[in-house]
Amino acid sequence: MRMRTMSNPYRYFVTIAAVIAVMMSIRPVAAALAPGDCVDFEDLQLGTVYTVPANFLSSGTTITTSAFQWTNGTWTSAGSAQVQNIGLSGGTGYDLAVNNITVNFDFGRPVENLRVFFHDYGGNVNLTVNGDFNNVLDLDELNEQIVGGTFVEVSLSPTGSGIMVINGTVNSFSIGGQELWIDDICEATVQTGCIEFEDLPLAEQYEYGQFFVDSGVGMLVEEFFWFPTGSTTDEYALVDNSQDAGGTGQDLYPNNTNIFFAVDEPLAEISVLYHNFGGNVNLIVNDVLANVENFADLHMTTLGGATITLQPPTGEAGTLTVSGLIESFAIGGQETWIDHVCRVPSLVFSDDFESGDTSQWSNTVP
Repeated sequence: MRMRTMSNPYRYFVTIAAVIAVMMSIRPVAAALAPGDCVDFEDLQLGTVYTVPANFLSSGTTITTSAFQWTNGTWTSAGSAQVQNIGLSGGTGYDLAVNNITVNFDFGRPVENLRVFFHDYGGNVNLTVNGDFNNVLDLDELNEQIVGGTFVEVSLSPTGSGIMVINGTVNSFSIGGQELWIDDICEATVQTGCIEFEDLPLAEQYEYGQFFVDSGVGMLVEEFFWFPTGSTTDEYALVDNSQDAGGTGQDLYPNNTNIFFAVDEPLAEISVLYHNFGGNVNLIVNDVLANVENFADLHMTTLGGATITLQPPTGEAGTLTVSGLIESFAIGGQETWIDHVCRVPSLVFSDDFESGDTSQWSNTVP
């Protein structure tokens, strides 16, 4: 009788070891938000409901859910977050309805200057930045406050929509609410160049009280004032590509609205390409309104402490320039198109010159 022998049993161990080695080498790459990108929930399934606990991925960001704290200090894990598309946050496309739940964002890396679109319809809000937990009735309570080593700014529109900007390095971020909608959680790259409306969806309409962002600059649609009296909040601003303003690509048609441009730091100059086809126009500088029949009425005048010039001075089409210390700015018209809104930052001197003490300048020039 022949004995059956195993032909090289070691090869089986080698094969198994090789398979294990390959499996161990195929590890998932850690997710991370791309530089300057946004968590906009567009890659999630519409209508999906997340309860506690949940773990999902959007725009390279790991998102988890956890308990929410009510005003009285009681914690609940019975809430939910749902992917919706009714635009209640003030953003576009999908947003996330947050109902008695906390949503935690792991961006996979430190994020600089985080911006969040939101609309709080009621109840309290939980906000945690870099481990610093805050339980407030409204997010605007945190406006110009230090949270987790960052500086928080909250801007609200007349309709209740808002933009929250967290200035500084954000290593961890969580937000929760009772009737809170959120969208477009972005790394907000601060820019002082030109706003050309190329980031916006063509033919998108922005209504009164709605925020939108282009080139890293926030804008708000506000009330328009007719000449000589009356006003409206019933119209919308339209993104089109008619190039009627005289620029290239897309431009913006305010259409009986005023467009406020966020000014985070004082500016020295703003210039705007425009074409006015009819009706009156509004210009607001440093919260001072000029309501005139034509931009030509503003040429070589002062508004809010800044100087207005037109090139050419006819007021029909060309470049409008505002020069001086600019801390707020808005423009609107009835049949006016705008493009290439360019911003020049105001120079801030260091080494004891911030106070304006000119004595520090003595004997500094040969």
